[in-house]
Amino acid sequence: MGDNSIADNPFAALFPTLTQAQQYSSTISASKTPVSEVSCLTNTTEEAEPTSIMQDESDMETKALAAVEFNEAVEKIFLITLDKGTSSDVQRPCRCVYLEEMASALQGQTWFDQESLPQAVFERVMMENPADSMVTSRTSGKDVRAAAAACEAEVLRYLFQCYTRLQASTEELQETAVFHQCEDLIIMNARNCLQQTELFPEQKVHLQFLDIFQEEFEFLAGGLHTVAESFFLHLCREININKEEGSLLEVFKPVLEVVKEKFTKELSLTHANTLYYVAFLEFFSKSAPLGEAFMAYNAPWDWKNGKAFEMTLIGAALSLSCIPKNETGPYEFFNSPSSAPKQEHDITEANIWQPLSNLCERVHQLFLSLIRLSPDLRHTVLTWLGKCLQANSGRTKIWSNQIPQLFNQMYCSEGFSLNLCHVMLKLCQPFSNPTSTKLLKIQPSYTCAVAASDGEVKSRSIHAGRLNTETKLVQIEDESAQPSPSSDTTYNFITECFFLTQQCLNMGFHMVHDKFLKLNQDLHRVQRVYNDMRGQAPDEEQEPMRSVKAQMEKGMTLYLSMKAALTEPRLMEMSLNFHMATAAWLVQVAVHDDVSKFQTVTFPLPSEAPAALVYIPEFLMGNLTDFVLFCQRFKNDMFELAGEAVNHLMTLILVFMGSPERMKNPHLRAELAETLAALMPDKDNSNRSGILSSFHRDQLFVKHPQVAQLSTTLLHVFVSIEMTGQSVEFEQKFNYRRPMYQVLEYIWEIDLHKQAIKELSVMAEAHIEDTDPPLFLRFVNLLINDAIFLLDEALQYMSQIKEKQQEKERGDWNNLEPRQRQETDNNFRHLGMLARYHNVMANYTIHALELLTREIQSIFCHSMLVDRIAGMLNYFLLHLVGPKQRNFNVKDKNEYEFKPQQIVQDITKIYLNLGESEMFCQAVSADQRSYSPELFAKAVQVLQKISTMPQVMSDFLGLEDKIRGLADSLREEEELLADVPEEFLDPIMGTLMKDPVLLPSSKNIVDKSTISRHILSDQSDPFNRSPLSLEMVEPQLELKAKIHAWIAETKSKAGKS
Repeated sequence: MGDNSIADNPFAALFPTLTQAQQYSSTISASKTPVSEVSCLTNTTEEAEPTSIMQDESDMETKALAAVEFNEAVEKIFLITLDKGTSSDVQRPCRCVYLEEMASALQGQTWFDQESLPQAVFERVMMENPADSMVTSRTSGKDVRAAAAACEAEVLRYLFQCYTRLQASTEELQETAVFHQCEDLIIMNARNCLQQTELFPEQKVHLQFLDIFQEEFEFLAGGLHTVAESFFLHLCREININKEEGSLLEVFKPVLEVVKEKFTKELSLTHANTLYYVAFLEFFSKSAPLGEAFMAYNAPWDWKNGKAFEMTLIGAALSLSCIPKNETGPYEFFNSPSSAPKQEHDITEANIWQPLSNLCERVHQLFLSLIRLSPDLRHTVLTWLGKCLQANSGRTKIWSNQIPQLFNQMYCSEGFSLNLCHVMLKLCQPFSNPTSTKLLKIQPSYTCAVAASDGEVKSRSIHAGRLNTETKLVQIEDESAQPSPSSDTTYNFITECFFLTQQCLNMGFHMVHDKFLKLNQDLHRVQRVYNDMRGQAPDEEQEPMRSVKAQMEKGMTLYLSMKAALTEPRLMEMSLNFHMATAAWLVQVAVHDDVSKFQTVTFPLPSEAPAALVYIPEFLMGNLTDFVLFCQRFKNDMFELAGEAVNHLMTLILVFMGSPERMKNPHLRAELAETLAALMPDKDNSNRSGILSSFHRDQLFVKHPQVAQLSTTLLHVFVSIEMTGQSVEFEQKFNYRRPMYQVLEYIWEIDLHKQAIKELSVMAEAHIEDTDPPLFLRFVNLLINDAIFLLDEALQYMSQIKEKQQEKERGDWNNLEPRQRQETDNNFRHLGMLARYHNVMANYTIHALELLTREIQSIFCHSMLVDRIAGMLNYFLLHLVGPKQRNFNVKDKNEYEFKPQQIVQDITKIYLNLGESEMFCQAVSADQRSYSPELFAKAVQVLQKISTMPQVMSDFLGLEDKIRGLADSLREEEELLADVPEEFLDPIMGTLMKDPVLLPSSKNIVDKSTISRHILSDQSDPFNRSPLSLEMVEPQLELKAKIHAWIAETKSKAGKS
């Protein structure tokens, strides 16, 4: 700017004289002296002028300096200029964009002032090609980055850079009005960019927002840099204030659409940008208006469609998993699993866990931050969660896994379900401690509360749906008597979180685990087919073997993927803590009416269960047992890591397993027995290191405060699953009893429990004729029933397998049509499965009898039981050592779990355990169906072959002599009493009655021992099914006297005493 134009400069009016203005201008132009030094130069002029003139000069100088500083600040911040000249002033930026149109309009003005700045910034923002107007504003420095910054064409990025330069300005500037004016201009123009994107048709402003966010995201800190966050939040705040020009939802919808597409089509669990995009979602939890816009965008297209929730942006993020969304793929991990060693699979699994955990932790933080922003947002988030769980409740239906194609269209994926479980468990962490007093704030009546309107959902906090339709632990037959919470009852956040999480676990972890188990079964089936085919056609590249192998590989890939997701350590840890906390709470609810404080549990429990149990859904118990069983199989060390807290699981089992009053469903109580077995220490700890490998579980069965109740509780559930009114399917009861046998075998070695069982046997014998048969008597009776049925069935299956194997060896199957051959193979395989199952259960049952009879003999030798157990032992010994044994001599006995040698040894030991009893020996010898003098001799031959200890064989031979002598005496007596009058015969057994009784309903007379055995298993009259107890039968004393008189008379006639 030349001196000849200084007269036209408006700044000249600030100086008292034109000479002073020219001098000031020339000084500045010549030297470009920093503003801070200008005062030193002006002090040399007109020193002799009056004081008033000096004051005016000072004011003028202040204003002039302010104008210069303003212009310098604008140039530095916005990288724009009205001065095309080049300066050596280091305070000026290297490059600026020259605003030619504005300079022309200002007719040569080369500085910015407050009035012209808004227009200047607008002109710069609207430039399509700012590089065309870039000038060199400083002689020194040719910074490439400075040039790039000055000619930045992307409007939002340019404004953000301006904001960044503004925030980096000096503290002196930040305290001035200039700073705030510039800040307001930047935000206003940025707002206009996003609200009026049509002004920039060549630019995708919303993508610029994403790009800036990504560039400013700090991975280590897990969030935005401070300046960037300040810019975005300030910008969003202004958009919300000026929402009439475009709401936050309208502004960010294009941005969120791009992000959702990224999650849906590009991102994966291990993608480098996944964490960044999840963090971007967290940005919307920084303020309530942003949160409201975000949740409005995430509303599903159909609130009743489960899959629709996964199609939202939140759902797309939650669906990232190592489990493919469809069984058809694509599969990201564990490809070609059979060709990789287990160590490689373990490494892959570990590499999955960290990103999976990070994803869920960030989504949890998003939900939690949104919930904390405002009551309205808490309602919105809980509504989304509640309706999501309700819409996906069909995942828990039995049919859902039968039609996978329809299932995938209707409901969310396994990965989404498990990730949502992780998020919900994280929300519950503050009270996922079994000793946390926060647990006591859970309100059981929540499950029966129904909101009449959406407003009531919010005001009463009832966001979980359909809990009132769930089956409860205690059911009231009369629905009108079902308790209902008051219509004005409100519920706290802990209650909502607890029950929503339980719903989520039922829909998520439980169902994925169930599918996982079915997949495991299918894999075993396919592997068997594959192995069979390899034996026939070793070329794996030929059909159908290639297809079977491909199916096996695909199944294994899915199996490993599901296992990795289910066993993610953080998910496992939170699940165990949550379930132990649930156990502690359920125990308090089941025992005490007042749950305002933790109270000690004492046995016997009150006969009347607390009323609150009518509110507790059964699936809470199902979730718990399901997780413990999964944990036992795949993460057994978790129980030890839990330490003494695992005691709460034992307390739950002791309270509920033997108490139908507190949990009516016998299936659930039987599942608790399986849970109990899962808590037992491993039989083989050789693969575990450290002295504490099973310490806490060992102590659980010895030191638990209420563990003395364990044996009684175990026998109670064993009996109750078969008793009237609580029956289960016939075959299912054996599945339930299998873990009970395992527990019985384990606790029998613990003196505390062995003595408790022996006391139960003594009590049972003392009350053996009570109307209500004693617990141990019913248990022993069922044990004998099971042994007879299971071993008999097992032997029949083994005989059938023998026949089929012989047919196959003869070549009979080779002449069959391919379809018939396939069907025959399938039937044979199914027959083998049945045989294996019955053999396993028979082995457990026979061994349990051998175990008990070591220490308990008297009750087994009572007239009510002795004939049955003697007959059972004789029958099976005859089959296993007699001529029929060859019928069971199949190939691959181990494949069918057929262990005839072990069974013979156990039966032999039972004989010896009971052999001291005269009644038992008489019963053995009196068994006309199976006993013969040669039976024991054949058994000894078998015992010798299987290397039985000499002492056992010697004792057995001694028992044989004793029984043979009794048999001879009995045979003589039977011959003597062969001609029995019809009225003296038992109509059921056809034997001579010793103690006849009348059945009151059918009026039939039977022997008391016969009807006693019947009533143990069936409390009804065998002739007409009328209810019957032992107390109801009527002794027939006159007939009894006649029978004994006839016996005496017959013996007398024969010369017998």
